[in-house]
Amino acid sequence: MTTQEIEKIHQQASSFINDAEVNNAFERITLLVNAAGRADMHDELERLRISYSFMLNYLEQGVVDPQRSEILTNIRQSLHTLNDKSYIGLMEQTSNEVFYVRRREMANVTLLSIIEEYRDALKELSLVQTVPGEQNDSHAILSRLRHAEELETRLFNRVWSTFPITADEASSLKLCITGDILPNHTRCLLVAALFLGLMKFYDESKLLILLESYTLCDEPQIQLRSLVCALLAMVAHRKRSIASRAIQSRIDSMIDTPEFSHDVWNIQMQLARSRNTENIKNRVRNDLIPNIMKMRPDIIDKLKDKDSQIIDLSDIEANPDWQDWLDRNGITRRIEEFNAMQLEGSDVFIATFAHLKTFPFFKTLSNWFLPFYAAHSVVVENLGGSKISLAEVVQHAPYLCNSDKYSFCLSLGALPDSQRTMMSAQLEEQNAALNEARLSELPDERKLRVSIINAFVQDLYRFFKLFSRRREFIAMMDEPGLDLTDCLPLLRVTRDAHVLELLGTLYFKNAFYEDAIKCFTRLEGIEDATDDHIYQKIGFAYQSAGNSEMALKYYQRFELMHEEDVWNMRHIAACYRAMGELGKALEYYRRVEAMNPENVSLTLTIGHVLLEQNRTKEALQQYYKADLLPGAKHRAWRPIAWCSFLLSDYDKALDYYDRIADEDTPSPQDLLNRGHVLLCKGMMQQAIATYREALKGMDSDGVKFRKAFMADATELRRHGISTVDQALIPDVVCSSVTKS
Repeated sequence: MTTQEIEKIHQQASSFINDAEVNNAFERITLLVNAAGRADMHDELERLRISYSFMLNYLEQGVVDPQRSEILTNIRQSLHTLNDKSYIGLMEQTSNEVFYVRRREMANVTLLSIIEEYRDALKELSLVQTVPGEQNDSHAILSRLRHAEELETRLFNRVWSTFPITADEASSLKLCITGDILPNHTRCLLVAALFLGLMKFYDESKLLILLESYTLCDEPQIQLRSLVCALLAMVAHRKRSIASRAIQSRIDSMIDTPEFSHDVWNIQMQLARSRNTENIKNRVRNDLIPNIMKMRPDIIDKLKDKDSQIIDLSDIEANPDWQDWLDRNGITRRIEEFNAMQLEGSDVFIATFAHLKTFPFFKTLSNWFLPFYAAHSVVVENLGGSKISLAEVVQHAPYLCNSDKYSFCLSLGALPDSQRTMMSAQLEEQNAALNEARLSELPDERKLRVSIINAFVQDLYRFFKLFSRRREFIAMMDEPGLDLTDCLPLLRVTRDAHVLELLGTLYFKNAFYEDAIKCFTRLEGIEDATDDHIYQKIGFAYQSAGNSEMALKYYQRFELMHEEDVWNMRHIAACYRAMGELGKALEYYRRVEAMNPENVSLTLTIGHVLLEQNRTKEALQQYYKADLLPGAKHRAWRPIAWCSFLLSDYDKALDYYDRIADEDTPSPQDLLNRGHVLLCKGMMQQAIATYREALKGMDSDGVKFRKAFMADATELRRHGISTVDQALIPDVVCSSVTKS
């Protein structure tokens, strides 16, 4: 049986079980079990077949069995497990996927043996650290440290590649995670190992350990990592986790605790933010950094004193001229945007650190999930054993996730000693400032929990996006459905009005309109939780998504209760306009104009609608009206010029295009339109010259110019320009530029 055949049969069996087509599932799983040639699997299959047969017989005989639903659920869950076991049994014989490689490596190693060996290694390390010193103590410590870390990796590999986990193994793992027999960072790795195993195959026991670890553990880092992993696993295996009474029972036992609700809400918000990470990465990489780098020579010149020495950046605040220069060049605005994204919890550093995931450190799978701590060998080697304060600076960096902190340490280790010394001094100064700031703040448990969640979700994002073998796992961060409001066991928590409001607003802000609509419409159905403005929000989301008809329905629902709301009327008008119902659009715009007679934008919009109705003279009067309003500046000149052209008032049109050239910056479209006016006046040479200016404004793109020129073919023909001339003019314009 080929790998493709095994994969296909496994997927078919899984679908049949999910759809309760149990007989079909038996038939497919039998193929895998027979191919695997394992007697224990064959016996398990026969036991399930007999149980299912008895249940069908009782049903046929009309026997009432109140346990039938539970029995069927158990049979389906057992079939799922057997389907996965037989699939793994076949794949691990030949597959080079890291999961099967680790299973082969760990085939003869027990979990307890690794735990015992690891604990012995920790004792040896502790002895070396506490015995006073010969000069080679640092080498001995580092050697023992690396040995302990190797055993941590083995422990991680043993846990994540185990399927299914046995009751004894589950008990040992629960003790290791919730107790204090292992260091915190190792307990965090065990949580990640359970999660990673779930990203290959569903194992209810692993999921239950994660949920119980959240409840039983008193260490926030371990507790919250367990919850994040459990919720993501439930999303990844929706159908199977929903069917589990044990999972639902465990959730129900936690659901009334206030901390659980807040943690779930914060996880949901960070998962929602993670969906915008690629947009933020592109924005930082393509906008913020390039624009600052372009100005770098100017920045350096500005920051030099009269003796050509670079001035401390902190002195910028002391010189208003420098600050004005930064404001004018847009640097201040960009930095403020960057800071705002940081404060919101957005992942602003992925663009900076993505290329630093190629260090050998990140070839080890477990290191992607490792909490940052100062005693790790990578930190000790790259920051130096005596630079504990520097390690602490990195550890307490507020906006870096654990993965990026390790990247930072590794990149520091690659610097020359002189640069590293300079950076160390700067960071130690920052450390003093951070310590002072921390001491001045009151402890905030909620804030700490949010920061742990945010950092861990960012760590997970990096793993699922940057790890070299990420495609061998369920691609959680590629899934648009990372929405806990769809997770049935959590509905009592996630359908909270406050959460839906925040979530919908976040989705809308980041242009995920369909998700925003889903949140807002759910909010609509919660009694006493919303006001009438929810209809406007839903309408606005539909309108932004390009669905004017649905948007109109919701705006009209709001209108029933608030007939004179100006914002609502303008958006109703915009929907009618988008739908081509210009008469109704104009009616609403006129109503709004009566209430805001000096609104320049509204007056111009009415002119545009009149122009779309081919009521050119009325549109022109509307534009003249706009031009006289306070604050109009030059906004009405272009439509006045175009309307004058349409009405064959070429002199007036030319006058306004000349005004634009004299007092504003003409766009390529302005120059094209001015060329049309000159052409229709019979001034061919001047028209060609103006068209050439328009072409240059289009980066000398002849295709672009021809398309723009031909877009006005109907109007030019109506003004007497022949089709022959229209065909020749673009060639004249473009060929002359080519020659030059």
